[in-house]
Amino acid sequence: MKVLLVDNNPNDRVLITRLLRKHIPDLQVIEATDHESFKRALDEGGFDVVLTDYHLHWSDGLAVLQTVKLRYPHVPVVMVTDSGSEEIAVQGMREGLSDYVLKGHLARLPDAIVEAIERERLKQSHAQAMQELQRSHQSLQEALRQLQETQQQIIQQQRLRALGEMASGIAHDFNNALTPILGLTELLLDNPAVTADPQVRRYLEMIHTAAQDAAQTVSRLREFYRPRGRAELRQPVDVNALVEEAVQMTAPRWREQAEARGVFIQMHTDLQPVPLLRANGSELREVLQNLIFNAVDALPRGGDIIVRTRTVSECGRTWVLMEVEDNGIGMDEETRARCFEPFFTTKSEQGSGLGLAMVYGIVQRHEGRIEVESAIGKGTVMRVYLPVDSAPAEDTLVKEDTAPLRPLRILFVEDKPLVREVVVEHLLRQGHTVDVASDGKQGLERFLASRYDLVITDLAMPVMSGEQLAAEIKKIAPNKPIILLTGFGDQRVSQNAYSHLVDYVLIKPVTLFALREAIAKVTAE
Repeated sequence: MKVLLVDNNPNDRVLITRLLRKHIPDLQVIEATDHESFKRALDEGGFDVVLTDYHLHWSDGLAVLQTVKLRYPHVPVVMVTDSGSEEIAVQGMREGLSDYVLKGHLARLPDAIVEAIERERLKQSHAQAMQELQRSHQSLQEALRQLQETQQQIIQQQRLRALGEMASGIAHDFNNALTPILGLTELLLDNPAVTADPQVRRYLEMIHTAAQDAAQTVSRLREFYRPRGRAELRQPVDVNALVEEAVQMTAPRWREQAEARGVFIQMHTDLQPVPLLRANGSELREVLQNLIFNAVDALPRGGDIIVRTRTVSECGRTWVLMEVEDNGIGMDEETRARCFEPFFTTKSEQGSGLGLAMVYGIVQRHEGRIEVESAIGKGTVMRVYLPVDSAPAEDTLVKEDTAPLRPLRILFVEDKPLVREVVVEHLLRQGHTVDVASDGKQGLERFLASRYDLVITDLAMPVMSGEQLAAEIKKIAPNKPIILLTGFGDQRVSQNAYSHLVDYVLIKPVTLFALREAIAKVTAE
C-alpha cells in the first residue's frame, strides 16, 4: 500500500509511520512536509490513500482535501489531527473526506484507512455498475425502438398486402365491367353512321376516355403492395430526366392552379450526376409526382420546393437518392409515423390517403427505402433510396407488325355475356369466324369437335378455369396458339405466370388495338 502522508510535524510522522508498518504489510509512505514536496507527490501520483494533518505551516487539511480530490477524485483522504474540531470534521465530510481520526486515538487509524479504501472501492464498483446498467438500459431502449419500428413496418406491409389482395378482386370485377364499355364505344366510334353527328362522336369519345381513365385507376389499385415480379419491366432509367419530366407534368398544380388561388410556389432542382437505374420508369415518375403533390399540399400559403438527386454509399451498396423538400407546414411525429398507411390523410375530404401508400409500395418493389424528416412549421424532406445495379441489363422491346390479319377460325371462351358479345363483335369485324363457349368444359368440347386456328379464353370461369382449359388443349395440340384474358394482375407478371400454358396474356379491359396486336403476335408465321 502506498500512503501519502501530509504533516509538517516530524515526530507525528514517525509515530504514524511506525504504527502503520505494524498493521499494513508492504507499506510505502511518501512524506509531504511543505508545499513543494506536496506538489511533487501529486505530480507523481500512484498512492492509495492520503493522510493529512489539519494545521500545516503552508496550508490546512481542508485545502489539501480539495486539491487531492480535484486531481484524484477517487483517492480516499483521512484527516489525522489533534487540532481540529467537530465543525471541521463535518465540513470535511461534506467535501469528500473519508474519515477523521484524532492523534490521541491513532490505534483506530489502520482500520480507518482499510475501511476508507474499501468504501471507495465499493463506491467505484457501484458507480461502474450504474454506468453499465445505464448503458444496458440505453441499449435495451434502442433495441425496443428498433423492434417497434420493425413491428410497425411488418404491420404496414401486412396491411398493404391485405389491401392488395382485396384490390385484386375489385380490379377483376371492374375490368370485366369496363371491357364492354370500352369495346362498345370503340365499335360505335368505328361506325360512320353513328359518328356522323359531331356531338354524338364527342360524347362517345368522352365515354371512351373516361373508361380508359377508370382502367388506369383500377390498375393503380394493385400498386399498394404488389410483390416484385421476375418479369416486371425494368429498363435503364435516367433519374434526372425523370425528375425534369415530373416537374413539367406537375407544373399545372404547383404553378397555374396555385397562382389562381393567389399562392406562389417556387420549384427548384439540384440534380447531381447519377448512374442509370434498372427500374420501372413510369412507376418512379409516379413516385416523384406524388411526392411533389404532397409538397404542394404542404404549402397552403406558398413557399419553395426543392427536388434533389445524388449518389450515396451505405452498407457496402451504392444508392441513388431522390429528395423532395418543402418549407411548408410540416408534420408532427404521429402523422410522420403514419403517413404511409393506406387511407390515412390529414387533408380531410380533399385527400384519399392512397398517394404515399402507393409510393411506399413502388419503392419496396424496387428494393429501396423511403425516409421522412419533418417537424411542425419546419417543412418536410422525403428521401427515396434506390439501389444501383452493378450491370444494368437492357430490356429490348420488340414492336410487332400490326399489318392486316388473315381470317382465322377462333374459339372464344368467356362466361360473362357482355364481354363475350363485345369481343365476338370485334373479332367478326376483323374478318374472323368465331365459335363461343360459356365455360371451360364447353370450350373443351367445342375444341375436340372442330378445328380452330386460335383459342381465346377467359381465366376465371365456373366448372373449368381458363388455366385448366389451356392445359388440356396443350396436351392435345401443343402448338395451338392460346390467348388468355384476365382481369387479375399485371400484364408482364401474368405473362410470366402463365407462359408455360398460353402464348399471350391480355389484361382486361380489352381494346380493339390490344386484341388485334395479341392475335398478330401469336399467329405470326
